[in-house]
Parts: sequence; C-alpha cells; structure tokens
Amino acid sequence: MKRFLRTAIFCTSLSAVVLLNTGCVFWRLNQFRSQLSTFSENFRIEDRDVPTIVALNPMLKPDDLGWLSGLAASETKKQEGRTTEYYRYIKTLHPEDVAEPGEYDLLIPLHFNADDRLIEIQAPARFGIILTEQNFNEVFGPMMDGTVERARQSTGWFWEQHRVNIPTRTDIEYFFGHPTRIEESEAGPKYVYGYLLEGNDERWNPTGFDVYAEFLFEPEEERVIYSESYKGRLNITVDLREETKRVEIRRL
Repeated sequence: MKRFLRTAIFCTSLSAVVLLNTGCVFWRLNQFRSQLSTFSENFRIEDRDVPTIVALNPMLKPDDLGWLSGLAASETKKQEGRTTEYYRYIKTLHPEDVAEPGEYDLLIPLHFNADDRLIEIQAPARFGIILTEQNFNEVFGPMMDGTVERARQSTGWFWEQHRVNIPTRTDIEYFFGHPTRIEESEAGPKYVYGYLLEGNDERWNPTGFDVYAEFLFEPEEERVIYSESYKGRLNITVDLREETKRVEIRRL
C-alpha cells in the first residue's frame, strides 16, 4: 500500500511538472499570438543586409520553438552570453533544375538576448518585399477575433478582407525557385516545394520533408488561392477562396 501511495504521489507530481511546463509554453505562445495581432506595437522590421524582424517585447524562449515545431537548430552559437540558432533548409531539387543547386536553400538565423528571449528573426534577402509591417498587420490583425482550440493545439481566424498583394505564380518562383514537383488537381496545377533541415534525421509530418509548401493558383491572374505548409509538426493552411477565407495554424 505504501509503495502504491509513493508511486501515485510520484506520478502525480511528475504529471503536474509536465503540465505546468507545458502550460508555460502555451502561455508564452498565447502571448506571442497576441503580440502578432498587434504587430506594429510589438515588432519592427529593419532593412539590413537581410530583412530582420525585431521583437520590441521579447517573449519566446528557445525551447518554445522546439516544442512547437519539433525541430532543433542545425547549428547553435554562443557569443558574449547571447545565443544564435541557425536553421538551414536544403531544397529538394526537381531533376531538371541543374542550374539552381543551393540558390534557393533557406537560412533562417534566430537571435536570442541575454535573457534567452527571441529578439530577432532574419530571412533571405529576396523575402524583403513581402516582410513588411503592413503585410503582418493585415494578415495577423484578425487573429485575436479567431478561435483557440487547446485540445487540437490550433488557432484559426477568418480573413474577410485583405489589402495585401496576393503572390502570383511568378512571385512564388521568385521566392522559392522551380517547384520540387508539379501536381495536377481539379482546380489546376499545384506547385510543391520540399526542404530538409540540415542535421535532422527525424520527420514530424506526413510529407517526408521538414519544410513543405504547396500552392494552388486561380487560373486567370494566377494568384495563390490556397496554400498548405508544414514546418516540422507545425501545419499552416491559408484558404483565400471566396467561400472560405480562413487561416489555421495547428501543431500535429
């Protein structure tokens, strides 16, 4: 009986610690969600050698991002008490794309301050034209009016009106190069891009890639009307079709 009680107490205590830690992650992520919905109050974008998103009120810790995506950085460096994590995503090439090896790989550095809070995110230079405060305010502004489902580990919101320039097929090729493959669908051709994270051997989503993105275009102006992407175990869908107009972010 005593052994049973000790075991029960130990398991209860362990569960409480796990739940408490998970709760802290959820709290910080929910605070980060709130920050994104009022982007200009919490971030600024600096045009350096590469576009840099600067957190004015840093919230996230390194373990939060690892929990969210399941992906560890390709490389971590520490200098003067500050940490930088480098995520290197290697594009899987289409067999005919012999002219672009390495050109469209993605290098994403994450910089943390002395308190281990995420303070800067950098992106490849070519993404600077869409990484603007106006675009972030437009896309994430309605988020706080959306839903949060803790059981599904998801958040979703309706994007009723948008004043940003929706990317075209040409834009997508500018950002990502030629697609890894092209699939036919009832709505038309779908571009698919796949990336593998350097140094990672464990896949978290059903696509076989660490980062996966697919884009469906409307036929006339060839603008994106639907996209689905994965970053590790993070799944993001953006449906711009008139009858839907919804964004959802979900952790698998």
